Amino acid sequence: MSIPFPTTHATWLAERIRAAPDEARSHVMERYFEPLCAYARASSVRVLGEPAELVNDFLASRLAESEYLARWTSSGLPLRRWLANGLLTHARNRALTESRRRAHGGSVAPEDLERLAESHETSALLALERAWAVRVMTDAHDRVREELHAEGRGAWWELFRLHSVQGLGYSAAAQATGVPLSSASHVNRVVAMRLRDALRAILERDGIRPDEIERELGLMQELLD
Repeated sequence: MSIPFPTTHATWLAERIRAAPDEARSHVMERYFEPLCAYARASSVRVLGEPAELVNDFLASRLAESEYLARWTSSGLPLRRWLANGLLTHARNRALTESRRRAHGGSVAPEDLERLAESHETSALLALERAWAVRVMTDAHDRVREELHAEGRGAWWELFRLHSVQGLGYSAAAQATGVPLSSASHVNRVVAMRLRDALRAILERDGIRPDEIERELGLMQELLD
């Protein structure tokens, strides 16, 4: 059965899910593998084995289903939470299967199954959110840095990095980069605005609704501070 795409999720990713599912699956694998691994490492699902192996198994299984990502577009959830829900369900189902096979050489003991949480653990969700925020911020930094270098403004990015990221004063940052001190504040502000625009574009591309982007940006700032 075809699942409709709500207008609130009419983003690049939703369009790729509908028009180019292989591209959408590759995008999800690339962007969400490490956040899901961080979730698994901080969660009781780690009793099942190596987090990367568990996440690979989950993504390979679920993303092979043609409607799995399409169902996300109707869920109203951020994709990372939708995937975390799926990973937890996948882990419990796998543990149940392995437990039943234990008599024939299965690897999951009943006590391990009992230790698996039935719902999300706070520490695991926090690890997921932090890893996701780092990935989004890194992508935005890379995008703006590459754009500025392509424009011949590499010194602008370096000043922003030294002042806003490393905490160096304007005078020292300007001297290190060759940007006039009189322009340093303006340059830093321009780069910061471009970085925020890049963050907004990345979030919207990944299916965050426009009316939720400011909230997501605030959450990212809290996670990364």
